Amino acid sequence: MPDSYKHLLANLNPSHTGFQLDRPAANRKKFEELVHWIDTNLDNHIGLLELTQQSGLTLYELTQQFMLQTKLSPLQFIKELRKYKAAVELAKQVPVDNTYSLFEPDKDSDT
Repeated sequence: MPDSYKHLLANLNPSHTGFQLDRPAANRKKFEELVHWIDTNLDNHIGLLELTQQSGLTLYELTQQFMLQTKLSPLQFIKELRKYKAAVELAKQVPVDNTYSLFEPDKDSDT
């Protein structure tokens, strides 16, 4: 069995950190810290491995927290956050009004 597959199975099996499932306040605090970390690192690649390492939660616990708090998977949340921040930045841009350029006389025509 490949090591990557063993690692995935270990992350999917919450038995070694199952006590954290009984401590929702601790998981919520980790979740909030993780969301802050995601926000500050949004321009970088963020995968499930980075999320589990940063949060200290298993993949199962991580997914459960995201589903409980946002109704989205971790990667869906990151995608939606990126879209939201892009929309906010777009809304901050000053619109360019080219209306007057439509009424400028054509300087090249001499009719």
